[in-house]
Amino acid sequence: MEKKSWKESYSELQRIVLPGDTNVFDSLYGGRLVEWIDNVASIVAMKHSRKRTVTGSIDNLFFLSPIRMGYIVYMKGRINFTTRTTMEIEVDVESEEGITGTRRFTTKAYLTYVAIDADGRPIECPELLLETDDDKRRFEEASVRSINRKALLNKIRDKVKSEQGSD
Repeated sequence: MEKKSWKESYSELQRIVLPGDTNVFDSLYGGRLVEWIDNVASIVAMKHSRKRTVTGSIDNLFFLSPIRMGYIVYMKGRINFTTRTTMEIEVDVESEEGITGTRRFTTKAYLTYVAIDADGRPIECPELLLETDDDKRRFEEASVRSINRKALLNKIRDKVKSEQGSD
């Protein structure tokens, strides 16, 4: 399978925060932002793999500052890492106060997507082409996150298995 550059799947999405997107403090619901982030990451994963994809995990999601009603939300998604069947997508979020144009970095998230076949089984996805030192750095950092994710997933699976066995 041919390697692909992150540039082939890079995606940006902009949204305006409307009243239905906000909580009682006139700030964007965290869950709504997670939905938008997941949407951007899904686009990146599908464009990279050109396969059906599903969210495998969302981790390292940091809300650094609130996003108020009426603000413009900018989301940028790029692929950092691939395994045989998975892709790590990084999504950076900025908000802009629409009147003043003041922008703030608000959120960073890492999501893992799995390429699947029609029966929902994992299938091979293209490897990531590492063209620059930055690409290599991101890949290495994501590799460490991937190892940690797998260890945590295995720990959770073992705990669930032992709890189900004790019933």
